[in-house]
Amino acid sequence: MKIAVTGGIGSGKSSVAALLADAVQADLFSADLVCHDLMQPDAAGWLGIFAAWGERFLKSDRTIDRGLMRDAVFRDEAMRRRLEAILHPLIRRELRQKMEAVEGAGGRCVVEIPLLFEVGWQDEFDATVVVYAPETVCIKRIVARDGIDEEAARRILDAQMSPEEKAKMATHVVNNAGLWVQTVQQVSSLARLLEKKFMVKAKPVDTARQGLTPQN
Repeated sequence: MKIAVTGGIGSGKSSVAALLADAVQADLFSADLVCHDLMQPDAAGWLGIFAAWGERFLKSDRTIDRGLMRDAVFRDEAMRRRLEAILHPLIRRELRQKMEAVEGAGGRCVVEIPLLFEVGWQDEFDATVVVYAPETVCIKRIVARDGIDEEAARRILDAQMSPEEKAKMATHVVNNAGLWVQTVQQVSSLARLLEKKFMVKAKPVDTARQGLTPQN
C-alpha cells in the first residue's frame, strides 16, 4: 500500500502524514526531506544548482541559503521552473527507491509530497490524501511559522494549485481548517477506511498527538 499525502504550504500536511503513517503502521517519507538531503554541499541537487547559478545562493560554508533562493524563485517563474527541472527528477528517483525497498520487504508507505498533482505523480500511489485548509488560514500559519510577510506567503501559494483544486483530485480529503482534535478524528476514520480497503491492520490514533499543532 502506497499512500500520498499532499496539500498547500501551511495546510498541516506534515502533521497529518505523520499521524496517518502511525495509524496504518507505515513507513513515512517526505519529499521535502529528500530535497533537503539533495541540497547538501556536493549532493546531486546542490551540484545542479551550482551549475545553474554558481555561487549566487551559497553561504560562506557552501550551504545553500534557502531563504534567499526561496525569495528569488517565487519572484521569477522561469527560475522556479528551472530549479524544479533540476530537483524533481532526483526527488522522484529517491522516493521510488525508498518505496520499492519497503514494498519489497512487505511493508507499506505514506509519502508526503507537497506538489503531488502539480508534477503529476499521483498515479504512482494507491490512494491520495489532500490536507485541506483555505488560503486565508494557510497564509496566517505561514506568516506565524516562517516570519515572512503576507505578500511573500501569497507568492508561494500562488505558485501552487489551489486547495480547492487539490481537494477535487484527491481520493480522500482531511479538512484541517478547524481544531486539531477534529483533524485527529478524521485521520482515525481514514485509517479505518484504508484498513478495510487495503486489508491492512490499523491501530488507534495516538491520543497524545491530539494536542499537537500542525506545523506544515
